[in-house]
Amino acid sequence: MKNKKKKLSLSFNKNKWKVLILFCTIFINLIFINSWFVNGSFFSTYGADYLAYWSAGKIADHKGYSEIYDLNNLGNVQTQELTSLGVLPKTDDSAIPILPVAYLSFFVLPFQIFSRIDLVNGYWLWTILNLIILFGYLVFFLKKIITENGKNVDVMKLLILILVSYPVFINIVIGQVEVLLMVCAGEFIRNAFRKKPILSGLWLGGLLVKPQLLILILPIILIMRHWKLVIGFLASSGIILATSLILSGSDGIKALINLWTKYAANISTGAPEAMINWRMVGLNLNNLLSTSFGWTITGLGVLLTILSLYFLIKDYPPFGSPSWVITILGVFSSTLAITWHAHQHMAMVLIPFLVYASLNKLLPDKILFLWAIGTQLVVYFGIALGVLLTFQSITKNFLDYLQMVIAFSGFVLNLVILFSTIQIRSSFILKK
Repeated sequence: MKNKKKKLSLSFNKNKWKVLILFCTIFINLIFINSWFVNGSFFSTYGADYLAYWSAGKIADHKGYSEIYDLNNLGNVQTQELTSLGVLPKTDDSAIPILPVAYLSFFVLPFQIFSRIDLVNGYWLWTILNLIILFGYLVFFLKKIITENGKNVDVMKLLILILVSYPVFINIVIGQVEVLLMVCAGEFIRNAFRKKPILSGLWLGGLLVKPQLLILILPIILIMRHWKLVIGFLASSGIILATSLILSGSDGIKALINLWTKYAANISTGAPEAMINWRMVGLNLNNLLSTSFGWTITGLGVLLTILSLYFLIKDYPPFGSPSWVITILGVFSSTLAITWHAHQHMAMVLIPFLVYASLNKLLPDKILFLWAIGTQLVVYFGIALGVLLTFQSITKNFLDYLQMVIAFSGFVLNLVILFSTIQIRSSFILKK
């Protein structure tokens, strides 16, 4: 009887600490929002990526879509706009790097409309729209997938946890497009539950907004012989590619490919040192140790990550089953680790999988909690430590180190998800 009381007490204490940490996270996020949005200014503290999209929309509106990948065009628009906002002291200031838009022109279409609204108001409209879609879709997704196993889950707590997670927070601050990524991933697996592979494949095509996320999932669905899913993907991706070709022309597509290759070759605004992949690990190790040995670690890490996929797909799970969802979650976690360009906000692609796994008790609750809050805690403790050490404003060197630690935390949390999916898949196989 005493043991039972102890277990209940421990469970209560754990839940109490989680709630306390969650509320502290919300409170500190509000402080950051006040600092960045109220006391800060556009671009210097928020909205940098939205500036890139808005600039591309402005160029498309005036010069056509074939010109949106030209760095000189983007640089001119961005410099003029930032100067008019008072961010730059003069129009020929070269201190601000050019922010490119390495997306198919199909995905730039909405920003042609947004570019007709002034930059700052457009950012706020974009942010409000994203928050409405984010919250609305999560509620819709939860209602559609709740099963008998998920009825005892605190849905509101789950929603709050997702909304305050670091990938969502940073996506909103900089004005990224990952809400679209999350919706496409959610509809991809929701239609898989409904055994509608063609519809599932149609939504998978939406991930062409970040094509680097498709490098593993496409070979995997071919290996699993999900032919109808492939047909759906080919249909939607064909429409997206054809529309982009019509809008940009062959010259525009060539310019986009050129931009992609420059991203791989370290465009400064790509910030590879702040990513959550093996490329980030190698680059930061090289910088810390003044050596090129980091690339050896990167190569080995990528190889081991790809080999780990064997444990996920050695026994093909039925399409749309819980085991299949866990497998695909592992595939996307692997993708974030090995792909050439993956920032913290891109981890929003995992949200529908994590929500489903949490509702159906496929993943321990602590995994989702750590994924959502872990990097936030690193940020808060890092800034607090910086203030204590310097007793004044934090130095640039310290911020560089903190950025590296933040990147490593996102990378490690992603690997934790990958290893958890492998473990769960192994347990599914053993039960057969």
